[in-house]
Amino acid sequence: MSADSGAKRATVIETFTKRVGRKDEPEVQEARDAHKEARIAIPTPMLDVIFKNGRIVSFNYSYLRRVEFDPGDTLKLIFTDGVTVIIEGKNLRRLRQQIRLHRSDEILEGSDLEETLKTDDEAHISRIEITAAED
Repeated sequence: MSADSGAKRATVIETFTKRVGRKDEPEVQEARDAHKEARIAIPTPMLDVIFKNGRIVSFNYSYLRRVEFDPGDTLKLIFTDGVTVIIEGKNLRRLRQQIRLHRSDEILEGSDLEETLKTDDEAHISRIEITAAED
């Protein structure tokens, strides 16, 4: 193995481990979630929408006009400037609640591989689409 391929392999592994992240015990994650929900309701000024390819689009929460949820696990965020963010995935009910209360800092589009690593009751976002109203 050449030094270049060893460096490339390390970079791929680092990228993957950063994306997947560390899995905590369910009790630890529940405690973190409870702490986040118990904090004072100070709206997060921006909501980051992060795509699989690394692209990030930030939206001002004050322009969020409506949140629509279809139990087939589709969320629509409709902003006053005519932009709509469509989020598709599974188990998105809790995310809807966090967005409604301005408590979500980011929405992260996941890969198919990440979905296979999650339990059946964990949320997963498979697709995000941003559309603008026609003038």
